[in-house]
Amino acid sequence: MKGYHYLMRLAHVFNTLARFSCALAKPFQAMGVRGFIAFVYHTLTGPWLLPDEVKARLDRPFQLRLE
Repeated sequence: MKGYHYLMRLAHVFNTLARFSCALAKPFQAMGVRGFIAFVYHTLTGPWLLPDEVKARLDRPFQLRLE
């Protein structure tokens, strides 16, 4: 089942890339095949939330503002 799950995730990635292929055409041409694959890899595996920044935000008091 683990292999099936990975295959489904890959299929989802390829489906999403195909859906947005018009928007990705220029970056693909600019970076080339290997550069684009590296870009997608780093985007999917990169740390979106930096641990120090998250800790600093959690240490501050929460305040909700309704405007």
